[in-house]
Amino acid sequence: MPLVGEMMSWARLEDKINECYETHSECQNEARGCLPKGFRVIDVIRRCLVETNECRFVALSYVWGLNTRSSLLTASCATINGMKKEGGLPPLGMPRTIEDAIRVCVQLGQRYLWADRLCIIQDDGEDKKNQIEAMEEIYSSAQLVLIAAYGDSMDFGIPGVGHLRRAVQHHEDILGFRVTNVIREVEDDPLNLWHTRGWTYQEAVLSRRRLYFTSTRAFFECEQLMCQEDQFNEGNSHNELTSTKLIIPEDNSRFQSFTRHLMHYTSRKLSYRSDAYNALNGILKSLYDGKNAFLYGLPRVDFDRALLWYPDIGKNLITRLETQAAVLPTWSWSSVMSLSDHVRHQATDFYGTLVPWYQIHGPFPPASMEAVNTHLDSNMGDDWQVYMAIACRDGCVENVSFPFPLKTNNFSTVRRMFNTRWKDYYTFCKETILLAIKATEYPQTKDGIIMDGTKPGVIVTRCQTAFLQLAPKSATYSLNIVNSEGRRIGELCGDAAKLREEVTSAGYDKSVKLEFIALSLSGETIRAYSSEELRAKKYFDIDGSSLAKVPIVNVLMVGWEGSFAHRQGLGWIYLIDWVNLHREWKVVMLE
Repeated sequence: MPLVGEMMSWARLEDKINECYETHSECQNEARGCLPKGFRVIDVIRRCLVETNECRFVALSYVWGLNTRSSLLTASCATINGMKKEGGLPPLGMPRTIEDAIRVCVQLGQRYLWADRLCIIQDDGEDKKNQIEAMEEIYSSAQLVLIAAYGDSMDFGIPGVGHLRRAVQHHEDILGFRVTNVIREVEDDPLNLWHTRGWTYQEAVLSRRRLYFTSTRAFFECEQLMCQEDQFNEGNSHNELTSTKLIIPEDNSRFQSFTRHLMHYTSRKLSYRSDAYNALNGILKSLYDGKNAFLYGLPRVDFDRALLWYPDIGKNLITRLETQAAVLPTWSWSSVMSLSDHVRHQATDFYGTLVPWYQIHGPFPPASMEAVNTHLDSNMGDDWQVYMAIACRDGCVENVSFPFPLKTNNFSTVRRMFNTRWKDYYTFCKETILLAIKATEYPQTKDGIIMDGTKPGVIVTRCQTAFLQLAPKSATYSLNIVNSEGRRIGELCGDAAKLREEVTSAGYDKSVKLEFIALSLSGETIRAYSSEELRAKKYFDIDGSSLAKVPIVNVLMVGWEGSFAHRQGLGWIYLIDWVNLHREWKVVMLE
């Protein structure tokens, strides 16, 4: 078996790719939609663009980087017609990475290649929009995706194809045995940029088959197997194998798939933060079907749970970004995208929302309420009825009258009576949560003018708020939420590094009170090793039975700019403590 050398060794890879084409049923999935109008590919034989949506093609995933040659070919309104003529894509002006991808196609017997720089008209807004919105269809339709995983620009080329790569595999004969080293990628190599770029993430996730090219080797990955260029690295696995699958067995729901992908995606960078939605749009569409399924990057059907995101480190203050291209509101994860701080979600069981959310023109429930109802019920935490009944009894949900005195019943009775009145979670929300907000309730300016909230990216709610303080935890991370007596009643999520820096600074006024909004109800599991603090927050019924989980209120810490609130951090407070606070109902416009 030959070693992995300075140029590509194709034998093993071609065999496995062809085997996948012919025998892997799970890799034969059809595209999830139609290719866009005006779809173009490169004919690698005639060296020109062809407009067609009925051909087998290979797609390229690569880093654009900075142009190193001003003469590099790019599709534009001025050049597109010339590129459609035979020979219209000459090697001289071709970005080296695309040129090398053409060579790979010829080697593998594939005639058509899709590369965004040449197959999307870069200065045609409508064409660009249509093609970007079809990334899901393009990458899922491709027979194979070539991943140029090494290099800092489109003109770098593919190692081992168009230029020599480092030869790091060698034989040594020792005591009659031939010993060969396996290959390890160099850590922290500044040219390993593909894994850091936001646009490239969904290109790998949406594809069925991937052929990676690194600085030292190539390997093939499909839904069923992984094959290295040589036989000696067969035991290795790609370190993003699980993350680059759309759905993995560990995902219990599509929402869990969403949060997993969001964590990986937000750890990457974008040249333009306004691309935050576009560069993830294909994955979002694959997980949640339907027109307008997302509101600023949050799935409408899971909106209340999707709000429970937080930056893992919290190294930056959360700020709103508004450009001509996009709005990144503070309540959306998009506001922290490309800031080197990946997003996580509260992992506690979710029992239900405590507030209605509106856009100015009304509530935003998804179109199919029946589908939403089925989805919500199947993803609610155990005994959500009991937890929500307690929250309603203790005044956390506005204007709810219960047909039973909760204090005199056990939990099983509460659950039965709850189900008698509200057959499912959607019905409960419809009757108790989705309350109208009158125009006169909207905040007013100093001149008494009612704010209409038509600012883009604004959502509105009527919610309970309370003023509390922050205090450093005894450990080095995050912050405690404390009441007026200085007693810990909850904490912020994540490290909250920037906020912790402010709270622990010499000039910080420890008497400052911050406003918190009650969002939803979750449950914290009580385990054998749980703290005494957690055990003390349990709820018991008349028979002395306790709930399996301690209910907590998910809260949003907000600041204000005029009449608009902005998100500062996510936290949680024990329900038993929240109901003992001084709370008030108010209309909040969150930007």
